[in-house]
Amino acid sequence: MKEKLEYLKQSLIHPFDGFYEVRFRQKGSILLAVLILAIYGIVQCAAYQYTGFILNLNPVYAMNSVSIFVSSVAIVILAAISNWTVTSLFNGKGNMASIFMVMSYSLVPLIITKILVIFLSNVMTIDEAMLIYMIEGIGVVWTVFLIVSGLCVIHEYGLLKNLVVILSTFVAAFLIIFLLVLFLSLEERMFGFFAAVFKEITRRIVL
Repeated sequence: MKEKLEYLKQSLIHPFDGFYEVRFRQKGSILLAVLILAIYGIVQCAAYQYTGFILNLNPVYAMNSVSIFVSSVAIVILAAISNWTVTSLFNGKGNMASIFMVMSYSLVPLIITKILVIFLSNVMTIDEAMLIYMIEGIGVVWTVFLIVSGLCVIHEYGLLKNLVVILSTFVAAFLIIFLLVLFLSLEERMFGFFAAVFKEITRRIVL
């Protein structure tokens, strides 16, 4: 695990070299990626509730920790699945495990800056809020840079093709969500239909 953490650190500072090691020399860890994703979900829950009142506009009284955690984790998993489906059409070299590790490893700067924001928002005044926004922005930019760099490396894409694939990933994610909602809707209607039929048959038998 110590070695895996070293390559995680390398991926954050030197993403092209780090993700090359992760992809082609099996230096990554699915277990570590899952752990990072779980921490990300927990930090999102903490940020929802414990961010200082000067920045926190969330209705804390209506907080649902399970919903926040699941939605945070599901977005990352959906992004990995969508990217994998798209790159299968664009001759991407990365497999699902590599894509998932890139997505999860890239969340580390976002986790770090989110924790800093939670702490600073509780001790700083509203006049100093710009500094907090700047820290949060650095985390987002750093994470996006790591994702773009990592996907370039594992799929062996150029920058332009990688950006096209990332845009296609958003489209694929939307289609997956649409099909999932459609499937659940049809399943609910079918269940309602069979329940109504069963109820009618039972009523006639009793009569």
